[in-house]
Amino acid sequence: MSFSSGRKSSSKRQDRGEDDNATEFQIKRHGPEKVPARCHFDTISAQEVAERIGVHMTTSLPPCDKMFPWLHGYSTSAPPEYEDAISIVRAEPMSRKWIQNSGILKSSLDPHEFMMTWTNDKNYCHPDKKESALILRNLILQQLASISEVLSDEDIDGCVTLCLKYNILPFLATDAFARQTYGARKKWKVCNSFQQGSGISDYMSCSSRQPGAFRRFDIQPAKMVEMSSTIVIYSLLEKTDDNDVKNPEDTSQQLATLIMLALKFVQRNYGSEDNIQHNIRILSYSSLEEIPIELIATPPIPTSALTKPTRQQLVSQFDVVSFNNWDRDLLYREKLEISKMSSATCITDDSSVWFGNSTDYQIYKMLADSFRSNDNIQPHSTYYSMKNSIVDIPSLEYNLSDEATVDSKIFNIPNASKRWALMLRCSENSVPPTLEKLWETLTFLLECNTNKRIELDFPSSGTITLGSLNIEFIKVILNTCFVIYQISKKTNLGTLVHCSDGYTETSFLLVAYTIFLRDLSLDDALIELHLKKERPFFLFHVDLQVLGHLQTLFRNFSPRRPDNAKYFSFNESGKFEPLSITAEMFSRVFLYKVPMESDLTNLKGPLPSRILSHLYLGSLEHAQSPALLKKLGINYIVSVGEVLSWTDGFHEKTTVLSTSSLSVASVDTITNSTNITIAAALEKNGFSDRKDSSIEILQQDGFKILRIMNLGDNGKDTLTHQLEKILAFIDEGYSKKGKVLVHCMVGVSRSATVCIAECMERLHCDILRAYLFVRVRRLNIIIQPNLMFMYELLKWQEFQGGTRNIDWHILCRSISELNNNYI
Repeated sequence: MSFSSGRKSSSKRQDRGEDDNATEFQIKRHGPEKVPARCHFDTISAQEVAERIGVHMTTSLPPCDKMFPWLHGYSTSAPPEYEDAISIVRAEPMSRKWIQNSGILKSSLDPHEFMMTWTNDKNYCHPDKKESALILRNLILQQLASISEVLSDEDIDGCVTLCLKYNILPFLATDAFARQTYGARKKWKVCNSFQQGSGISDYMSCSSRQPGAFRRFDIQPAKMVEMSSTIVIYSLLEKTDDNDVKNPEDTSQQLATLIMLALKFVQRNYGSEDNIQHNIRILSYSSLEEIPIELIATPPIPTSALTKPTRQQLVSQFDVVSFNNWDRDLLYREKLEISKMSSATCITDDSSVWFGNSTDYQIYKMLADSFRSNDNIQPHSTYYSMKNSIVDIPSLEYNLSDEATVDSKIFNIPNASKRWALMLRCSENSVPPTLEKLWETLTFLLECNTNKRIELDFPSSGTITLGSLNIEFIKVILNTCFVIYQISKKTNLGTLVHCSDGYTETSFLLVAYTIFLRDLSLDDALIELHLKKERPFFLFHVDLQVLGHLQTLFRNFSPRRPDNAKYFSFNESGKFEPLSITAEMFSRVFLYKVPMESDLTNLKGPLPSRILSHLYLGSLEHAQSPALLKKLGINYIVSVGEVLSWTDGFHEKTTVLSTSSLSVASVDTITNSTNITIAAALEKNGFSDRKDSSIEILQQDGFKILRIMNLGDNGKDTLTHQLEKILAFIDEGYSKKGKVLVHCMVGVSRSATVCIAECMERLHCDILRAYLFVRVRRLNIIIQPNLMFMYELLKWQEFQGGTRNIDWHILCRSISELNNNYI
């Protein structure tokens, strides 16, 4: 059994003569009297790896119709041909004195990212490691026997050692037979009704019907390993005192053998006519200086780089190096993007009351305590602005003499004109402050002549229910607003209300205070915050219920009403008294009925998400509320695969402007030759239009609507061949100073894909950065474009002339990493 470059059935690859100098390796069959020889793997130079990656990244991705549905599920057939595909695998992280998450090549995978894992699985994880090793050894021997192959004891021991080290099994994550036989199937419940003994075809048939079947981003690294004609194993280790590199060959040899086994095992699912061959090579170098800079994603970094030379410095050398590598740790970038997007903004006219995130709180305290000035910090842009994002920040350089510049690029430095003396943290487990604590805080800050800060906690949005509202709790909510207001008016101090992400836990108090401060209805408060204050917020269903009932009470005590002046003046003793609620007021809270036209409880958010100044992403429910859209200034609608009931039937107020097929070349809005060339390339690469789909553009009630019919989120309907028409429609809205709502059913897949494409084009960024930009601004609703949509966008980026600076499986790994943190 040989593993070499190419596929035997592909004459094209054989004619190319790839890897003519490469030595093929074999698992040899031996008689009982022979001892199996150890597997041998040829080495490859760093320069050759760099050249191969360069070829791979400039080779077009295979057409959609060649890759799907194979990418959707576990492998029961041979992979499609992917010319010049290469996988880079790290055998082990950096050793002591070096940061383990450094020394990484571009497009690099770790074993647990493409192999089956068994962490805490009682079938393999035994308290006695010797027992675990014995279980794994017997498993390998059993599987070798099933394919009539043998390995040397040394190679088997090496495979067992690595399996124990990384908590993995000797199977690719895509191995359908191994999943059926050994997979716990706890996380991805592929088939609840699957019974042991069922065939693989039954298993796969059942799995393809599951809701997550078209979003298996987690298995794409293993899919790439299956498709790769070349697999490179490497370890970057530190230099010794004599400037030599420690020999990484042992671990790399073990991993190469393990991957070889996993590839052979997965081929049991292919069928006898599909004999796929792979060339596994081990990176060889004598010094790290031999490795081309373009091959390195994160260079080896000593642990000393984690240290920040000064107290006021926010970013370390390692932070900068990690930031520059977009191949890895998208979760870290998501946190940075959230911290910039939701950074503190003032919601009052006197610069006294701010809402922000925990990063604002931490930075403000750090700079205040270290006496670092923030006087030269410029005001931040709106949360939907590209300037308030990390996606357009180029590679950074670490400069000890100018750390403030790097700090201000990655973080938004608070620039409040009034000192934040009250820090109010909203969190899920917080209990409301007592009235006594609130008055103690107010009294102290009114008399305060020091730089001391008061910190209080307040319950999170989504945790206050109608059932939890007693008269004392309502008093606390109302008087919290009262104390914040009095501090802003009676002192020269400010208040920061903050939570981890800047909106999830603070939104209830944000809206409650706005209703109280400005004497606004719930509806008008939301519009005020969204359009005038441009503050991101997210209200849960229960928040809308509670605020709907409390709004009248808050307004009755608003400082905007002249009759309420007595509440905000000192009493005869020169003090303030808490706002008091009578039993009658309390009962009216529950008797209040929210008007039907103001009932927002069915809308998630409850507003659509503003992605760019002209672009909103929302659900069908948002699109079904034309009155709400008009309040937001939205006058263009893109309906992706859904029908608006208020336009159905084409009544007398409806004007049909055009009806066209989905063939891009026939769309009248596309006139330049570049787009026609793109259209032709799309059709050539598997984006043929569906005969039962159509695009209609119509006008009704002040809205211009582009409606795409018969486009499902089913993993087989394609979207890319429609993008030029859709983006031209969005651009019309942009050029006419309009606002466009893009929606599907929920606003997470089809419409999110369109918004990602618009951001790629409008912001001139790649797919990963556009994905992050949209994802963060969708707030608590997680966008989930299906696998095919994301693959289409990556190919669309190619057709647009953009460089593919991230590989398909690396993009999918990043998305899977984010999803695993929430789903």
